[in-house]
Amino acid sequence: MRGFGSRFRRRGVSQSSKGGSARLPQRPIGRYVTALVLIGVLAVLSTMVTYGALRSQEQDGTVLEYGLRQGYLAARVAELSEEATTGLSAPLRSELAATTDEIKRVHEAFGSGDEEMGIPPLRGTGIQGNLDDAGDVLNGFLVKVDRVQHAVDADRAVSPFTADVVAQSAADYGIAMQTLATSYLRTSGEQVAAVEQMEYVLLLTTLILLVLEGLFLFRPAVRKLRESWVESSEAHRSEREIDQQRLNYLARYDSLTGLINRTLFTDRLDGAVARARRDGSVVALLFLDLDGFKEVNDRLGHPVGDALLRQAAERLVACVRESDTVARLGGDEFTVILEGGHRVEDAGQVATKILQALAVPYRVGAEEIVITSSMGIASYPLDGETSEDLLKGADIAMYSAKDAGRNTYQFFTSELRERTTQRLTLLNSLRKALETEEGLCLHYQPKVDHSQRMVIGVEALMRWRHPEFGDVPPEKFIRLAEQTDLIVTLGQWVLDKACLQMREWLDAGLPPMRMSVNLSSRQFRAGNLVETVVASLALARLNPRFLDVELTEGALLDDLGETRRALERLRELGVTVSIDDFGTGYSSLGYITQLPIDTLKIDRSFITDGLKNRDGIAVSSAIIGLAKNLRLDVIAEGVDKEEQLEFLEALGCTRIQGFLISRPIPGEDIPAFVSQYVSDSVLSVQ
Repeated sequence: MRGFGSRFRRRGVSQSSKGGSARLPQRPIGRYVTALVLIGVLAVLSTMVTYGALRSQEQDGTVLEYGLRQGYLAARVAELSEEATTGLSAPLRSELAATTDEIKRVHEAFGSGDEEMGIPPLRGTGIQGNLDDAGDVLNGFLVKVDRVQHAVDADRAVSPFTADVVAQSAADYGIAMQTLATSYLRTSGEQVAAVEQMEYVLLLTTLILLVLEGLFLFRPAVRKLRESWVESSEAHRSEREIDQQRLNYLARYDSLTGLINRTLFTDRLDGAVARARRDGSVVALLFLDLDGFKEVNDRLGHPVGDALLRQAAERLVACVRESDTVARLGGDEFTVILEGGHRVEDAGQVATKILQALAVPYRVGAEEIVITSSMGIASYPLDGETSEDLLKGADIAMYSAKDAGRNTYQFFTSELRERTTQRLTLLNSLRKALETEEGLCLHYQPKVDHSQRMVIGVEALMRWRHPEFGDVPPEKFIRLAEQTDLIVTLGQWVLDKACLQMREWLDAGLPPMRMSVNLSSRQFRAGNLVETVVASLALARLNPRFLDVELTEGALLDDLGETRRALERLRELGVTVSIDDFGTGYSSLGYITQLPIDTLKIDRSFITDGLKNRDGIAVSSAIIGLAKNLRLDVIAEGVDKEEQLEFLEALGCTRIQGFLISRPIPGEDIPAFVSQYVSDSVLSVQ
């Protein structure tokens, strides 16, 4: 009993003495130290778990950022591929190569990880399948981009078909990377949820330990620790919700204009058609495209073009009701869904309002830009039963509006559908004919100097015999080629064949004369016209002095500075330049003194009808006098009758071209024509 009582008294003394100073409950030192160690271990574990969660969150943001960035880079490559259809400058070539390399480098980092970029290795994780799918899409995309790169490196224009394929492949890769990022965030979210569970377990363990060791001593620390964990968890949850909202927004809205994108537009149009089918109302779909937007981008740069698109989107929204839908499908293409109407004609009033609003000059920085739009209108149920039918019909009508002169709108009709079908059939046939050369040939119309009785040259004119439609008029298929940039390929083919034909005639002993080839304004805009001409001359081993290029006034004035530089380079080579259809294009004649021109061709309208009256004769006389004063040659085309020739000779023009001399004839008939014309000239002199 004494031993037990003495121990009790000693413990009481110790307790009272310490309680007066530190106010801590007395406990064995071993248990106290153990509690501190356990708390320290829990703190370390909590820190490690928190760091891991924060690290995972940081990696989530990095994967999301680079995943979306890959889609943007692929889209940029697609834009450069589209621009390569008309040729790329050196900086854009470098950008194409650099952007492609960046896509490859970042995609490799997704597989193996990159500490510098902050991308974790995804190979071997739960989203290996998504990574492999994205890699397969990327490989296909890079193969198509390599074709574009090879064409660019060889200074060849990329075909619009190839550019469209690259654009589709770029969109597929962007979707694949978005899917990859979404899958990674979902997987990472599951991991973070597991980490949260661990955090709560550690928290619960710590709380139990602290309660057992003395609530009053550790209560403030427990409160702070709890608040810290709750705050950290809420922050993680908030960031994940923001990331998910960002993904949802990018999947449904256009990041540039804030309008809905193609995905949400399709849903809206399907819903509108379903409601109209139920209510018996009318749905009108307006499909519009900005006229000449590509030239704005090329001339002023993409930032200005983006600002213009944002302003155009704001004007569109202001022109319609809140219940209507405005969407941007991509590039400079917009759509408007008008619901609840009962007359198709009402859509025309909205279209007029939109055209007027979009035609008001835009102000972007110091630039004032005037740009119009062309619009097509299709309606349910008149023009189609599905959203796909309406979109296709409105698209067809929009192109009809462009053909009608732009800055207007057209309603879709069955005649338009048939015309578009024929147009696409003819276009595909022409593209195939250029690949196989089946049905294509050149005819040549002679040019003569009647006073000297000699053939001075021929003009190469393209002919096409379609296997189904027969002989297609040149003005029909050449205009079609002009509208689709196929004219660049067509022009290259004509140049090659014409130069080879001239080489063949010269080798056969034909007298020297010039081969005239017509050029298009799109060939100038392609940026490699001079290289194309040089390549054709080299292929035929033809001296440039035997080649003459003919351009219309419109082709000259599309870009006067670039045109002048190209023509000066051609003149330096020895190629001559003629202005075709002179006097029909522009009233200003100042450009004549600014460009290296050798010959003016009087348009056939002044010959066919103009020589019948005093005013027509005065115009022809003025052109002839202008040419002589500027020391230029002059030739009259469309001379079909003797009296026309007599008038021209009286005015001082002896160089002529027309049916009076010869119709366009095949190349094999030219030697016989030249021989016969020279023989007739000799007999006439005798």
